[in-house]
Amino acid sequence: MAEERDKAGVLRRFVEFYQTYEIAKPLIPLILLIAASIALAPHYFLAPMNIKVILMQTTPLALIATGEMLAILMAGIDLSVGSTQAAAAMLAAIITKTTGNLGLAIAAAIALGTMVGAINGALVTKLKIYSFVATLAGLVIWRSFVIIVSGGRLIYGLSQYAVFTNDYGTYIPMGFLLAVAVVIAIYLLMTKTTFGRYVYGIGSNEEAVRLAGVRADLIKFLAFTLAGALYGLGGVMLIAMGGFAVDPWSAQGNELNAIASCVIGGIALTGGTGHPLGPFLGAAILTILTNILVLLGITELATQQIVVGIVLIAAAASLTRGLRYVK
Repeated sequence: MAEERDKAGVLRRFVEFYQTYEIAKPLIPLILLIAASIALAPHYFLAPMNIKVILMQTTPLALIATGEMLAILMAGIDLSVGSTQAAAAMLAAIITKTTGNLGLAIAAAIALGTMVGAINGALVTKLKIYSFVATLAGLVIWRSFVIIVSGGRLIYGLSQYAVFTNDYGTYIPMGFLLAVAVVIAIYLLMTKTTFGRYVYGIGSNEEAVRLAGVRADLIKFLAFTLAGALYGLGGVMLIAMGGFAVDPWSAQGNELNAIASCVIGGIALTGGTGHPLGPFLGAAILTILTNILVLLGITELATQQIVVGIVLIAAAASLTRGLRYVK
């Protein structure tokens, strides 16, 4: 009887932890997924090169998912993520090829992403266009931009970006460490500043934020602009982690992967709820899930997407428990 009570107590504390702390929603599934991956294929999953591959694949997705989070926390959405990431990557690739100046290419990619984010923010706040519609237009426009400026051709041989894949013998790519630093900076911004509190407040009750005298439109504009900058940096990492090449259809569908990372990371699509580190953990979950499927011999993209879809439904269901109405 005593052992049963102890087990019940442990289970109860586990449930309380999961329900009380927002970070637990992606962290516990990530830990369980890692444990399952080790149990299923320990020699392959724990191989240093496989770990490096996982970190490399997580890097660009974690950056764009963190940017997507800013829009979702305000009860909005950003569908221009993949196209903006691809546009930034293509611009960086062209500048790198023509000038050989990596610093200039990176700055241009981030500047382009920032500009796209500012345009999205202006459309939402000044023209009062729904974020879904404004960013859906961006998805089409910036993908077309990529096709036009690239001439429809693949750009490869961008070996300068190896600086981000270099691990100096640790199997931890420098690009991943940079992404971690950026995510931590966003975490501090969202938890330690009034800007972060206002973003959460807009998602929970925008009218109340406005009545409190806050310039909500300015906060929304800045949030979309910052998200764009993250997409631009994600474009740089897309080149680095994608084989030093970029083609006109790079990052296609990444807006869905970014949204999925947010949902799996515990960011509620209704706005105002979720831990700032959630998208980073959600991106890691998606990457590890795909990795273990490949290690198990499940290489068909359709099958992988079905599994990811099931995981996404499970994550969404856990987020909406207790809500009376869901749109």
